[in-house]
Amino acid sequence: MASFQILTIVAFFILLAKPSTTSACENSTISTNFTQTKIEYSASNYGNTSTTQTFKNYIKTSCNSTTYPSICYSTLSPYAAKIGADPLKLCSVSLSMAYKAAKSASTNISKILKKNNMTRIAEQVVQDCFGNVKDSIGELKDSLDSLGNLDGADRKFQISNIKTWVSASITNDQTCSDGFDEMNVDSSLTAKIRTGVLDVARKTSNALYFINNNLY
Repeated sequence: MASFQILTIVAFFILLAKPSTTSACENSTISTNFTQTKIEYSASNYGNTSTTQTFKNYIKTSCNSTTYPSICYSTLSPYAAKIGADPLKLCSVSLSMAYKAAKSASTNISKILKKNNMTRIAEQVVQDCFGNVKDSIGELKDSLDSLGNLDGADRKFQISNIKTWVSASITNDQTCSDGFDEMNVDSSLTAKIRTGVLDVARKTSNALYFINNNLY
């Protein structure tokens, strides 16, 4: 009987010395699984129709205050998932669309110049316009580059530069358009070029509105 009691006491102390079944690794695994669940949840919601519609509503509301709201919404709504509800991304994508339009207008004018079937005056006007659009492209690119590096103590200075460049881009587009008004250029040729340049000016104007109201 005494031997049995001794064995019982020994077994009790062995049980006390045994490591806990709830280890740090198990706690880590639980934490990892929880994080993974959150990531999967976020990913599934990112493509959710209602979420996308919420982002589109954000864009529509933002565009309503611009100079050209319909152009603004039709241009930006395809990028709703990328923009989300982020004011900085709204500025960036809007500016990117203006830059893309400027490059397209430049390509179109370049093709027209290569045809060599214009009067000397018309060719000069188109050449001047081509130069204006090229300048506009450079200003929009500088703005995009600076927008992508907004940080530090120079933030206000960078924002000021962006506003100056974008405003100058609009001025260049206007200068191109004015050139056709001042000279006697074929109306069909004028229409072909002005359509593209006007598209640039309107998208740039919308981008400037967002920059003025969303960057601080």
